[in-house]
Amino acid sequence: MTEHTSSYYAASANKYAPFDTLNESITCDVCVVGGGYTGLSSALHLAEAGFDVVVLEASRIGFGASGRNGGQLVNSYSRDIDVIEKSYGMDTARMLGSMMFEGGEIIRE
Repeated sequence: MTEHTSSYYAASANKYAPFDTLNESITCDVCVVGGGYTGLSSALHLAEAGFDVVVLEASRIGFGASGRNGGQLVNSYSRDIDVIEKSYGMDTARMLGSMMFEGGEIIRE
């Protein structure tokens, strides 16, 4: 297995418990390829809805991009606040701008 990039997340992870390689045919309703945030969330929601789900991961859970978050907080939207203001008005733009920075403060706490 490829070594995980050195990070807080890798250093503080639970001990790695490898599973056997899949060497036989199996059946399921849904096969999720990839054990990152998106794959595991999809698998969980599908299983809770009653589907028989299998997750296939080539390395270890969270090994890829999901385990390499740098923890940045970026206060922005997909549009500049002045574009939002032109479309939705000054009050809405101010409220969204305030919420954006408040969210960052909540996370920092």
